[in-house]
Amino acid sequence: MNSAVDERSPDAAPLGPVPLGKCDHVSVPCRDLDEALCFFIDVLGGELRVKTPIFAEVRLGGTLIGFGAQGTTFMEPSTEYPHIGFVVGPDELARMKAWLAQCGIPSSNYWTRFGAEALMFFRDPSGNVFELLCPKGFPNAETFPRGPAAGHGTAVDIDAIRYDTWKRPERQGSRRPVPDA
Repeated sequence: MNSAVDERSPDAAPLGPVPLGKCDHVSVPCRDLDEALCFFIDVLGGELRVKTPIFAEVRLGGTLIGFGAQGTTFMEPSTEYPHIGFVVGPDELARMKAWLAQCGIPSSNYWTRFGAEALMFFRDPSGNVFELLCPKGFPNAETFPRGPAAGHGTAVDIDAIRYDTWKRPERQGSRRPVPDA
């Protein structure tokens, strides 16, 4: 019998952190799977990857975002964390703010941490928080309200972006025409 330790065994190397690969996915709760599909595909432009009766997943900005309708915990009012952030350019940030408004989805005011970047929060229909970050080039970013890493409470009223109803878009290329909610 060979008493050598298999090199693939956890006993073969000292314990400690291992190098992680890139983030594969993030999963968030949803109150209604069809509503979440409409939001993530028709409002945010995600590409459907998985759909089951209680879970779906889209590719959004190179990241997989999953959303489940069972076994979930929802964010409490007045909370900013956790949130999911995406980097955008100046034109995209302004266009997304206008698009969200057209869909009846409130977004925060623009704000900054250091006077160079522009940030904005919004929520999905289930209350999950998203942040858009424009690292540079947004006009007048130096004049925006300044906040620390947690921008709500100082630069942003995080409760002002909560909503119950919104206007589901009906546009060319959408997943399916959906009447206004």
